[in-house]
Amino acid sequence: MKLEKIDIRYFRKDALDAADMDGVQHVKILPWLSVVQAQEGSYDIALGNQSLKSTGCGGFFVAPSGMQQTIVHHADPDGGRMRCRWIFLDVLVNNTYALEDLYEFPLLPVMTGKLDVLFDALFASDDIFRQYICCYQILEMLLADAKPKKDQCYRALKPVIKYIEENYPLPISVAALAQQAHMSQSGLYSLFKKNYGISPIAYLNRYRVSLAAERLKSSNETIAKIARSVGVSDPFYFNKMFHKIYQTSPQEFRRAYRSR
Repeated sequence: MKLEKIDIRYFRKDALDAADMDGVQHVKILPWLSVVQAQEGSYDIALGNQSLKSTGCGGFFVAPSGMQQTIVHHADPDGGRMRCRWIFLDVLVNNTYALEDLYEFPLLPVMTGKLDVLFDALFASDDIFRQYICCYQILEMLLADAKPKKDQCYRALKPVIKYIEENYPLPISVAALAQQAHMSQSGLYSLFKKNYGISPIAYLNRYRVSLAAERLKSSNETIAKIARSVGVSDPFYFNKMFHKIYQTSPQEFRRAYRSR
């Protein structure tokens, strides 16, 4: 497909500097393309049901939207700190397609030196025009190593992922998800498990909790309100799901993040 137009509809940059992250594992599903750098320390990263790979110190990883990320943090063995930074990107191609629908990116980018320079420029600037320029330059670099997608299984499941992204605040059944893919519930379960390593409902729950975790970082809303906003009306059940994925409570997660 010829690239005629690329629009960055949303981007967000953030960073972390902490002394208590060594060995901490997060399993998340986000609605944005993630480009993440371990400046001090390193990450082990896996997508879906793939095996973990290390970024090494100073290394990057790229995770597409809608894909389960398993992330293990490793503090620098000398200083004992974990220092990292990342950007989230929502990109539309030719007014129609999400970037990740068309291209597959290397999990561990090769051109880390050039990416590091662009990240330096992006995080040093408060000018919104310069920030967008940096983001487009980062996309240009990533696309240079990307490959067009040919995975028919992925395409078959894309309507299910889109349905979850658009309706996660509402009650969602397996039957409704299967209907989006025009297949039986057992067929959906089998295909979903093969491609994402988890069941459709487990994916939905992790997607909801991942969005809630981002809101805990950036919002002062009550935990109950955040839980309801991602489609979980029972606070006890939300706390249970959150603890299973992040190994801590929502309250402790928010407190720890904001103290760093």
